[in-house]
Amino acid sequence: MSEKKNDTRQLRVKYDESKAAYASQALVQATAEDVIIDFSSGILQDPSGQGGAVMPIHTRIAMSHAGAQRLFSALKQTFQKSKQA
Repeated sequence: MSEKKNDTRQLRVKYDESKAAYASQALVQATAEDVIIDFSSGILQDPSGQGGAVMPIHTRIAMSHAGAQRLFSALKQTFQKSKQA
């Protein structure tokens, strides 16, 4: 029988090379290996003048299914906490 070690290392988050962008829209797609999330600041009128609308994507994130599940769990927990406040 093996014992699990209690890992007490601290995790430091570095934001040195990050940049923030507002997104009000997200498109989610999945393949057998990955989950892809495209972020957009919103739907705009088509600048070509042909009518219709365009949703410009400013950020694309590709994640494993396990990583996407952890993101889903973190978002769910965040929303539950904000409802209680």
